[in-house]
Amino acid sequence: MKIFSTFSHASRSFKFYRTALISSGLLFAAWQQSVAQGNKTPLTIPDEYLSSGFVGTGNFNAIIFGNFQSNSGDVEGRLAVAGDFTLTTAGYSVGMGVMGVNAPNNTDNLVVNGSFNNIGNWGLRGSLVYNTAPNGTVFPSLTAPAVSSITGGKFDHIKFSDNKLLDYYRTLSGTLNALPNTGTTAWDNYHQYTLTGTSLGLNVFDITLPPNMSSDEIRVDIPEGASAIINVLNSSLSINGGSMKMNGADKENNKVLFNFPNATSISLAHFKFLGSFLAPKASLNGNGGSINGQSIIGGHFDQQGGFEFHNFYFEENTIVLPVTLAKFSATGENASVALRWTTTSETNSDRFEIEHSLNGKSWNRIGTVLSHGESAQSVHYTFTDQSPANGENLYRLKMIDLDETFAYSSIQNVRIEAGSSITLFPNPASDKILIRSNTNVALLTITDLSGRKVYQAQEIPAAGIDCKNLPSGMYVVTMTRVNGAVESDKILIRR
Repeated sequence: MKIFSTFSHASRSFKFYRTALISSGLLFAAWQQSVAQGNKTPLTIPDEYLSSGFVGTGNFNAIIFGNFQSNSGDVEGRLAVAGDFTLTTAGYSVGMGVMGVNAPNNTDNLVVNGSFNNIGNWGLRGSLVYNTAPNGTVFPSLTAPAVSSITGGKFDHIKFSDNKLLDYYRTLSGTLNALPNTGTTAWDNYHQYTLTGTSLGLNVFDITLPPNMSSDEIRVDIPEGASAIINVLNSSLSINGGSMKMNGADKENNKVLFNFPNATSISLAHFKFLGSFLAPKASLNGNGGSINGQSIIGGHFDQQGGFEFHNFYFEENTIVLPVTLAKFSATGENASVALRWTTTSETNSDRFEIEHSLNGKSWNRIGTVLSHGESAQSVHYTFTDQSPANGENLYRLKMIDLDETFAYSSIQNVRIEAGSSITLFPNPASDKILIRSNTNVALLTITDLSGRKVYQAQEIPAAGIDCKNLPSGMYVVTMTRVNGAVESDKILIRR
C-alpha cells in the first residue's frame, strides 16, 4: 500500500489523503477544481509564503530556488528567484506573452530575493521587487508605469530563506510520485516513447527515460479533456533535440504535469516540454526550446540560446469585457495587411486600438477604430496597415470599454515578402555602413542576433555609421519612420 502525505493551506482546497480514503476520481476532482479556480493551481505558492505587502497571487510561470543566469530568452509570465538574478543581454522580457498570454500589469511579477544584476534595458510587465543590486545595474523598462514599480531592499518578499517553501514543493513532488501508475508505456526502435492512458479523469505514468536523449519523441495519448501526471524517475536527464506530441490533453490549460522527484540535474537543448514542470531537487540548463506551463526548479537555472518559459494559463484580465469577439484575422494583400474582426455582442464598448509588433514584446499602436457601442448582433470591422514591415508582422486588438477597462485579442501573424526599402551598402561592411532611403526617419537601431542594441540614433549620418569597433557577425538594422512604419534588413560585418 502506498501512503500519501497530507498538505493544505487556507486559500486553496487541494488535499491528498491516504490511499484508503481516496480514489482516482476524487483525486482528479481535486486537480480539476484547483485548475478551474482560475488563479490557483497545484504549483501555486500558498498564501502563507507571501509577505504582507505582496501584490498579486502566488501564481508564477517560473520559480527558481537557486541562482538565475541568462544570456537570452524570456519568461512570458511571472518569475520568482530565491537567489541572484544575472542577465547579460538587452533582448529579454518578463511578463509579455507571445506564444501564451501576458502576465497582469499591476502585480509583483519579478521577485528577486538576492542580487539583481543586469546590463541592458528590456521590458517588464508588472512590478520588480528585489533585495540588492550592484552599482551600474540597469533596471528594466516598465510597460505599465502607472500601475507598476521597481522596489529594492526587500528580503523574503516571498518567504524563501527558511526553505519551508522548497520543502513544500518537495513534499508535493513525493506525493505525486506515490500515486499508483494507471497508464502504459511503450518504447520502439525509432526512439519514440508513447504514454497511453484511458482514464477520462487523471492518468498517472511512471517512466524512466534514457539519461541521454537525442532526436527522440515523447508522445502522450490520453482521452480528450483528460489530465496527466508524468513521474520521470531519472536522477539526471539530458535531452538534445527531439519533439513532444500531445493527443487528448489540452497542453495550454495546465492539465499535464511532469514531475521529477529524484532528479538533481536536467539539461534541455532545443526541446519543447508541453506541460508544467516540477523539479524541486534539480538544477536546470536550458539551451533553446521551452517549457509550456509552470516550472518549479529547486536548484540553479542557466538560460541560454533563447530558451523560454511559456505562459499558457494565467489570463491577463479577470474582468469579462462587454465585447464578444467572434473572429479576428490578418491577411497580407500586396504590400499592405488587411485586418478584419467580428463581434457578436457589445455593451458600453468604446473602441478598438490596433497594435503592431515585430517581435511580440514591443507593441506600437498603429490605428484606432470606434466600436458600435451597443449591439446584440454581428458587427464587422476592418482596418488596413498600409506600411507593414518586410518579414514577420504581429497584430493584436486592444478592446477598450467606456470606463477604460480593456483586454487583448489573440495575436495574428502575417509575413510580408517584399523587397526592403532600406538599402545597406557595402554588404558585407568593415568600415562604415551607408544607408540609402533616409527620409522621415524617427529612430535607427542596430542590434546583434541576440537582441543586444549596439547603435541607436534619431537620424542617419550622411557620412555613414562607423562599424570599425563591431565584432564580426550578422546584425539587424531597423528603421522606424515618423509615421510608425518599421523596416529592417540584415548586414554582415566582416574583418
